[in-house]
Amino acid sequence: MTIVLRAGAAAIAVSIAFGAPGRAAEPDFSGNDPHWIEDPVNHCWAANPTPEPGETISWTGGCEGNLLSGEGILTWYSNGRVAGRDEGQFKNGQLSGRGRIVFADGAFFDGDFPGTGVLTLPDGRKVAAQSIKEQAGWSIEEARRDGTP
Repeated sequence: MTIVLRAGAAAIAVSIAFGAPGRAAEPDFSGNDPHWIEDPVNHCWAANPTPEPGETISWTGGCEGNLLSGEGILTWYSNGRVAGRDEGQFKNGQLSGRGRIVFADGAFFDGDFPGTGVLTLPDGRKVAAQSIKEQAGWSIEEARRDGTP
């Protein structure tokens, strides 16, 4: 069994595996691709790995080419309530380099995007984990004991 969290997700999900991404994560500023979401205040777009109805974002940081860029905090909302937060370095609308994903249930992942880090579960247990590139954004998975993804 693998512990899996997705950036922007509201809770921990337990899953066996993910399917392969269906297509490349090219930014879509039209609003037609749910894998890209716009901060309505600064009109900066973020990758959205798991689009949900009623989901919105707010961004504090730079915007380059209409995409989140540089150091900043991306806050995710579900029907107006905070559902999670992504903090760190952003490039092309998503975490890139060192960062942290905080989930609404209190779990958080500190690590590299892409790369390894530590997932702290709501009960305080710490698990070696890795960030896995998705179609748009990241998933966080428990690291395999043999070190393979």
